[in-house]
Amino acid sequence: MFSLNSRIVVYETDEQLLPTSTSYEFPYCKHVAICSSYKNLTDTATLQLPKKLNLNWLSQQLGFQVPVNLPNIEERSIHEFFKLDNYIEIFLGYDGDYKPAFRGYITEVKGDAPVTIECQDLMYACKKQKIVASKEPADNELRNLISKNPSITVPNNIGDFIQERLQALEVPFETVVEIEDVGELIVMREWTVCQFLEYLREKHQIWSYFELGDHNNVLRITNNPTKFTKNELGKVVEKLKIDYDIPLLGNLGELVSSTITKLASELTAFLPSIFFGNRPTFKFFENIISDNLKVVKEEVKNIRFRVEKFLVNSNTPIYYELGNPEGELQKTFILHDNEDTLPKDELLLKQKVTEVQEDLRDYLAPRVAWKRRTGLSGSFTTFGEPFVRPTDSVTLTNAEDKEKNGTFIAETVKRTFGTEGYRQTITLGRIVETN
Repeated sequence: MFSLNSRIVVYETDEQLLPTSTSYEFPYCKHVAICSSYKNLTDTATLQLPKKLNLNWLSQQLGFQVPVNLPNIEERSIHEFFKLDNYIEIFLGYDGDYKPAFRGYITEVKGDAPVTIECQDLMYACKKQKIVASKEPADNELRNLISKNPSITVPNNIGDFIQERLQALEVPFETVVEIEDVGELIVMREWTVCQFLEYLREKHQIWSYFELGDHNNVLRITNNPTKFTKNELGKVVEKLKIDYDIPLLGNLGELVSSTITKLASELTAFLPSIFFGNRPTFKFFENIISDNLKVVKEEVKNIRFRVEKFLVNSNTPIYYELGNPEGELQKTFILHDNEDTLPKDELLLKQKVTEVQEDLRDYLAPRVAWKRRTGLSGSFTTFGEPFVRPTDSVTLTNAEDKEKNGTFIAETVKRTFGTEGYRQTITLGRIVETN
């Protein structure tokens, strides 16, 4: 029989929401519920704790709460330690093996017996900070002499823009940006960091989520959260490419069409190095308690996706499409490049068109691949170990339905811990490998 263990550490914070050296540690909680997903900007945690704590000299020396029948008992309210905006870490496990299950901030304290503590992950800090510094100078344009410009233009590399801003804020996490050039963006000055990340997701399908490491937190901003490989994206392009002419370029349409066909098998999309990290294995009828998993086939059938790019001297975009040429246009991505131009020389123009087409193909491939993923829908419930985090590769074996055997990406993990035991409910997505 395994014994459950939990450890909760609460840190007081300064005005910038940075944890201070003042902390409190608690070895017990009545109930914990955590929801984590790469699909959500914010992970959440809910704790239930007793209203009063019994403290004494011995417990202070040992670092944990001791039985109430010992001398020098001091009773303290839980509200003295769990305050709004305090930084919190939750560790869960079995037999003294603690794994970090959540890091974030206390956002609400309510109830009486027991007291319920609501928490959000470090995206909470991003909701408190502006993406544009308040002292950011306005552009030296005539309209700014009349009224303050409510926005700024971020040229091309938004990755550097995000990195520099978060570094200036001294946020308590690392940032990893794995995205391609999406052209110039108009950023509203009143936006928080979180609102800007939501804008990237809505406009460019760029995902932002926190990865919970053993010792730190990583804000990952990526166009490829489910880790499609270059080979997989190449197959997407080969299967869904559309041959077409481009009216803007007249007789260059034939050249571009043949170039697209040639490049489809040579995909060099910008992607992070593929690393699936933790790869836990679960076996039906052994450590899988229950499931409602269903096999899912690709969604992209009679639809198509399009990306357009405008250059300085072009009012009509160069574009690229993937999908059924007669299908419904489901999504159009718009890119703006206010630095680059189309050359007048015919040979240089052909080269430029080819270059732009490669960039557009590379931009669109992971977004279409995400839409047409094949794998499982639904979830399964298991014990607290093996420990799973979103975007981990989860291997299933011993299924009666052979299509459920394989390695799949974990999309969402809901974790519960308390008097009824320690459980994980894991929602699966696309298939990575078949057994």
